[in-house]
Amino acid sequence: MAIKQFKDYANTKAYGNFQALPKGGYVARIMGATLKENRIGQYVQVAMDIAEGEYKGFFTRDYQEQTGEDKKWRCNYLLNVPVDDGSERDGWTKRRFKTFTEALEESNPGYVFDWEESKFKGLLVGALFNERQYEKNDGTIGTATNLAQVISVDKVRNGDFTLPKDKLLSGSSSTSSGDDGWMNIPDGTDEELPF
Repeated sequence: MAIKQFKDYANTKAYGNFQALPKGGYVARIMGATLKENRIGQYVQVAMDIAEGEYKGFFTRDYQEQTGEDKKWRCNYLLNVPVDDGSERDGWTKRRFKTFTEALEESNPGYVFDWEESKFKGLLVGALFNERQYEKNDGTIGTATNLAQVISVDKVRNGDFTLPKDKLLSGSSSTSSGDDGWMNIPDGTDEELPF
């Protein structure tokens, strides 16, 4: 008795070693932006991909190679919209929001931020990726590349940046970087392809 050959054996991709994007600074292109809301308030989910260099199209290839029904776009920058309540947290949110919009204006000659997130699509921005730890289902600690901060494209091209500290789980053997306010992931975030 022999194993029954299935129809698309020749075209089926085998699981391989997933190549993570190395931490560093990259020029990224915005693939889409969607205004969303959760219990905290509004946020903009900004999907990006690497636009230049050795890793150009990295997240598009990653998405295309996913074979499951639950494909995920794995490079989203989540930008909280300030609630204007005068709190210290809202002050940090305002500064992060303004940093993002200024990076867009500095990176895209002629672009002026006008509160329309749909116009982000196609714009370039500098993207700084650090590493973050997470707990796997089996209780071990994994590491993933994390889109932590945006800056102008010129700063990335000139190497004029310092990477944000890695995000380590508390209790990790390494020194934790603490909360620097750069990555506030809203509850209920959905990371499907937004465009």
